[in-house]
Amino acid sequence: MAKMKADPKTQEWWRITDPMQEPVPDREPGEWWKRIPEVFHTE
Repeated sequence: MAKMKADPKTQEWWRITDPMQEPVPDREPGEWWKRIPEVFHTE
């Protein structure tokens, strides 16, 4: 994750896409995303 965070193209992409995201209201405190249970599993 640190390598991806340091990548200039990734940073550029995040600058474009981050303003388009809204966190869900029932996420965990301090989290941006909400964890959901796995619905199905394939292997």
